[in-house]
Amino acid sequence: MFAEQAGLSPESGATSRIKTAYDWLVAKGANYGATDAADWSNNWGSMWNRIMESAAWEPDGTATEADVASTKTFYAGNGDRTIKTGTAPPAIDWSTFSLQDYDDCRGNEDCTGNPDEDEDTIAEESTWLNTAGSAITGVWRDSRTGLYWSADQGSMTNLFTRTQTNPGVYDCPFFDSSPRGAYTGGDADCGVAINYCAALDLVSGGSSNTDWYLPSQKELMIAYINGMYNQTDPDFTIGPDWNYFWSSTELSGEPTYAWLMWVDNGYTVYTIKANGFSVRCVRRD
Repeated sequence: MFAEQAGLSPESGATSRIKTAYDWLVAKGANYGATDAADWSNNWGSMWNRIMESAAWEPDGTATEADVASTKTFYAGNGDRTIKTGTAPPAIDWSTFSLQDYDDCRGNEDCTGNPDEDEDTIAEESTWLNTAGSAITGVWRDSRTGLYWSADQGSMTNLFTRTQTNPGVYDCPFFDSSPRGAYTGGDADCGVAINYCAALDLVSGGSSNTDWYLPSQKELMIAYINGMYNQTDPDFTIGPDWNYFWSSTELSGEPTYAWLMWVDNGYTVYTIKANGFSVRCVRRD
């Protein structure tokens, strides 16, 4: 009833709002986003004006079919509401992924000749490159994520805080830094592990050597998924403290706990930040 109300008559017809809106859109043609709603001359109140503004929306993106993954649809181009379909191959061919009967081959197992246990039997892992230093004490780059990973940097505590004394501003500026590698260290609220990585000056083979940071739990998990243990040197992956590595991710609702990760077998667990465990740092170009 509200849609049909024309001010003079509630009946549908030449003076109804739906008919007026319909005629306006038809006149614009198939790509009716070519003209913005500025030419909508009827002021029927905020609800109707928002509806017509949405109807006249026009994309202004610059993406092409080659920029968007194959089969995915999108809009782009000034005044062009034609639905386009992407042609770019996916970054990861997920069709090759499948469940395995066993976990990935590990250094203390004899997996030779057993296809069920052999390393990365379906090529689901990334390519890793030793970009600086030795295979054990240097830097490796995960070509899938573009992340550079340092070797074990030693045992440290991880007493960072995510509190906000001033609303909207973290006491530890690491969590306000974008990108994370922009934080240069030195703030006591960030704790030893975060400050160590922030101050690290380590050749990586990339465009910078100083924007290292303590990885998040999920970045460590992705490193395992992408095959850090199998595709680098096993002695690079493990650490002296039961192979646990600190993350910069706090346990939800428990500010004295943070997450650890075993990068050789994918196990993740939380513990008290005051405990000392291994640290490896990460950076991206």
